[in-house]
Amino acid sequence: MLLIVNADDFGYTVGVNQGIIKAMECGVVTSTSLMANQPGTGDALAVLRRGRLKATGVHLCLTAGRPLCDPAAVPSLVDSRGWFKKRDALLSGPLNGEEVRREFLAQVEKVRAAGVWVSHLDTHHHVHAHPIILEALLDVARCYGLPVRSLDSSMRQRLIRQGVPTPDYFCGDWFGEQVSGESFRRLVTAGVQSSAGVMELMTHPGIVDEELRQRSSYTWQRERELAILCDPGTREWLFDQGVKLGSYLDLAGFPPG
Repeated sequence: MLLIVNADDFGYTVGVNQGIIKAMECGVVTSTSLMANQPGTGDALAVLRRGRLKATGVHLCLTAGRPLCDPAAVPSLVDSRGWFKKRDALLSGPLNGEEVRREFLAQVEKVRAAGVWVSHLDTHHHVHAHPIILEALLDVARCYGLPVRSLDSSMRQRLIRQGVPTPDYFCGDWFGEQVSGESFRRLVTAGVQSSAGVMELMTHPGIVDEELRQRSSYTWQRERELAILCDPGTREWLFDQGVKLGSYLDLAGFPPG
């Protein structure tokens, strides 16, 4: 099995960026996805332009910060201040698919305009579980020929039918109270036992900084993730299981399972 260990939230804050870079250079994280509208976005793009990381996905965001589009151009996505709505408000209100597509394109184009190699697409807070958002995401993915994170088997089959590459198996459960070395091994073992050719495990490593403390409830847990992902024993266990580490850039070489 090929295992993609993806670090979400690259660009969220400088401290999160530093943790993700460490997890990729010293640990088992093999892939990351960048938020294009956050306080640490400029820092993350500078890291990528220097070639310290080979590529990044785009962690398409509709639920934090301000849109890259003029708020007047995406009224179904924003509140009265012109900021993105919170997740529950966004998903329960009327959504305009063209506005979603417009904002997604703006976020991808910001990353591409920086001369960065984009590896794949996923979404902050998994908002592409919503059918209107998924349709817009598929449009953007086909436009650029990019793989997409699939959240479940029905979404996976839809992506495959439309010719959009996606891993065979996704695990988003290594989070919060579930974060331990034992749970990492258990969740990866479940992927191996599923006979998946390619598995993605979602992670959120980071180093806590003041910006993160002010903006997120998921803080010290990121440092716990970072420690486990950088533990040499984690890499050794994967090797012993015959699990190969790879990224979304490898996905084209693995037919759907």
